[in-house]
Amino acid sequence: MIRFRPLVLALLMSSTAAVAEGPKLIPMPASSETHAGTLTIGEGAGIVASDAGAKTAAKLLAQQVRVVRGLSLASDAGTGPIRFVRDASVAGDEAYTLTVDAKGVTIAASGDAGLVHGAMTLAQLLSPDAAVGKPVTLAAMTIRDAPRFKWRGLMIDPARHFVSMPTLYAMVDQLAAQKMNVLHLHLTDDQGWRVEIKRYPDLTRIGAWRTPPSAGGAPGEKVGGFYTQAELKALVAYAQERAITIMPEIDLPGHAQAAVASYPAEVGVLGDRPAVGHDWGVNPWLFSPEDRSMTFIKHVLDELMEVFPSQFIHLGGDEAVKDQWERSPAVQAKMKALGLKTEMQMQSWMIDQLGEYLAKHGRRLIGWDEILEGGLPPSASVMSWRGEKGLSMRRTRGMTSC
Repeated sequence: MIRFRPLVLALLMSSTAAVAEGPKLIPMPASSETHAGTLTIGEGAGIVASDAGAKTAAKLLAQQVRVVRGLSLASDAGTGPIRFVRDASVAGDEAYTLTVDAKGVTIAASGDAGLVHGAMTLAQLLSPDAAVGKPVTLAAMTIRDAPRFKWRGLMIDPARHFVSMPTLYAMVDQLAAQKMNVLHLHLTDDQGWRVEIKRYPDLTRIGAWRTPPSAGGAPGEKVGGFYTQAELKALVAYAQERAITIMPEIDLPGHAQAAVASYPAEVGVLGDRPAVGHDWGVNPWLFSPEDRSMTFIKHVLDELMEVFPSQFIHLGGDEAVKDQWERSPAVQAKMKALGLKTEMQMQSWMIDQLGEYLAKHGRRLIGWDEILEGGLPPSASVMSWRGEKGLSMRRTRGMTSC
């Protein structure tokens, strides 16, 4: 039976506490206090920004308030009741202070991300009810906030079911509104390869399209899609402006059917070419650990790193059934040459080699908790999708993870 990893890895706002209100859990900032007095913000209120990062936050505030309240704020005004300022005393790139008094609102932060998070909090304060287009009266207050969790992420899996680029942009907007900071894109799997690799065009010409399963009649038209590198670079820049990192995932050595369908001689184990996968389950197709395949993967990583500047590059490592490696004389010979006794150790060697390659380029490898099973390579970090089982394994081995 297939095991589904949760799509939402952490749906956490930047708050450090929460209070119950009926069936809901209302996020609260790290600290807040109210004061005497009020301030009314209405149509056309001006926003003053001190530098380029502050101007970006001002623009995002105006966009968000237009959506959630129906008010148009002047984001490039020379004067106005809303001010974004740089303050080195606010510790932490994502931290901010928001102050409301009778004269106006001041959002202060030392980092660009803090200014963006402060903007989103003010947008929330300016939409307390359904009175769209009406002025909003704020109580005087001081909010000091910083994230409790460094990684606040959402995982999307367009490999199984393709997600349009406009939908990804909308998801980035929602992540920014909730002060989340990582979008994890699972870009390859048995059912599809979704990222353009210019050196290997068949990965998307063949691997991005699959024939739907059939109950016995004529096969349906192929479905799928992929993202060009230009499209992804634009999305990355859009997300960065909103204090969000996009982390790509290329799954290996398992979940490789779309890749093997595209380049069986280059990356496959046994030489045969499957169709791109169209059903659920754990399929047997693997990347080979031989030199030809490792070189192919490194070329893919080179292009991936050109598109995604994220510190972490996710290489999967989950649900890799080793049947093909067990049946392959070439893989068995490589294991013997390396002094490896099990196929899990072979996977660990493969992950370690790729981790070292990423490290030479200033990046870090991260994978699912199955990469622990052959011994964790020193270059790798771990995401536990199997919950406490993965966590207990990590603790037993005395290892750390993200």
